[in-house]
Amino acid sequence: MSSLKHNYQTDSPVLILLFNRPEETLRLIQSLQSVRPNKVYVSIDGPREHNEDDNERVRKVKKIIKDNINWTSEIYINTLKKNYGCGDGPREGINWFFKNEKYGIILEDDCIPGESFFRFCDSLLSKYADDKKIWVISGDNGGPIISAKHFEESDFLFTRIPLIWGWATWRDRWIKYDEDLELWKKGVLKNYYKLNHVKFFEKFIVSRVSKLASKAENKNFWDFQLYSTMLQNQGYGIIPKNNLISNIGWGDLATHTKKENNRSFSNIVEEELILETKEISSSKRINSLITYNVHTNVTDRYINTENLSLLRVGYIVSRATYYIKYLFNVISK
Repeated sequence: MSSLKHNYQTDSPVLILLFNRPEETLRLIQSLQSVRPNKVYVSIDGPREHNEDDNERVRKVKKIIKDNINWTSEIYINTLKKNYGCGDGPREGINWFFKNEKYGIILEDDCIPGESFFRFCDSLLSKYADDKKIWVISGDNGGPIISAKHFEESDFLFTRIPLIWGWATWRDRWIKYDEDLELWKKGVLKNYYKLNHVKFFEKFIVSRVSKLASKAENKNFWDFQLYSTMLQNQGYGIIPKNNLISNIGWGDLATHTKKENNRSFSNIVEEELILETKEISSSKRINSLITYNVHTNVTDRYINTENLSLLRVGYIVSRATYYIKYLFNVISK
């Protein structure tokens, strides 16, 4: 592939989802300055009650928006009146975005895109606009989640698992988003055929994670509901061969990404992309590998490999370790 020619301007509307991280927000705005989207939507979650630090940080975020988005007059700001949290907050912002746009790019404050990310999304948003099988176009392949050898002659492949560290979609897909996770409480046997995107062993992993998500009282997440909706509608996602997003949101202020792992601060590859339309299919092996990288701690703490047999051993070890520690804590009390 040839090196990238710069000075690209994205055609797509862009939504940025913000809260209380001014440093990350500034990095994100600086990345947008190079591609100058004509329409920028900004959704800012409100500060938590009785949290003066949040108040000050949210104020700084608003000032950064005012001072740094200066390449377009079409900037729309949705300031949430209360703190919705990292489940309802992004969902509120995305709902608002798609009341106004038919398609677009969505970036949270810690997802820093390269220029190739916008080329990738613009091209595939156009190519698959009328193909309702495609639900999500992701720029994330940090780690990598899936190594280059699986992509053959193309710069992207199809999955059944959405990756949302920098992504794009269409209004007519998003409006099918279903918050209800009750069906996953039934377990693997009742949902067996909904889990046909992964191999046999990994069905039990996805079922377990799904059941835990369905039983959570405080659902401070929104992406698993998207995954559930896609499975029920036979939807597909797209991921790139080269990583196009760097997630910088690791640390104490993060909710889900406090501890760094092999996907932290992944480098962005800026190259011309081969994005020819191709037949939609998704390998159970690929989806199983994504499951370990995204929905378990196996590749972070035990073994990072693409050998499914070894990953399964790693998963068994991880669960056995968890239960041994749990029993030890119970006995020692």
